[in-house]
Amino acid sequence: MLTIEEDIQRSSLSESLQKAHLAFCRFLKDNAFSIEPEADGNGWQIIYRNELIGHTNYTNAGVWIDTCDFGGSDSANDTLKETTWAHARACEQCGCGNQPGSDKIIFGRKFEHLCFAHLEFLNPDAETLEDIKRLLSLFRQTHI
Repeated sequence: MLTIEEDIQRSSLSESLQKAHLAFCRFLKDNAFSIEPEADGNGWQIIYRNELIGHTNYTNAGVWIDTCDFGGSDSANDTLKETTWAHARACEQCGCGNQPGSDKIIFGRKFEHLCFAHLEFLNPDAETLEDIKRLLSLFRQTHI
């Protein structure tokens, strides 16, 4: 079985994106998040204190966040809020079994019918990965 680092290095991501994703993995590990393979072997789970909070996959090049518990509307700057809101994932006919989805508040803004993966970042670039790190840092601060 491959490690997540090997999975990233074997991916079709550019060299600079591979470096950004490797740095993202180091961030997770340095901040007490664990990374475990998905049960079906297709991607990786992001876990904090035995709670599944997200997923990543280097075949589809995406990061999905299953929580929106990042603190109140004053916990993030406007740029991070806008980025986060732009990646809210409405539950459609994706086959997740969560239809019609759940209503959540993210940084003071209500979203209806969110999928189990509340946020979806497809093909995140290095800047977006930094935003995801900021979100996960906020999550961690609310769960210390």
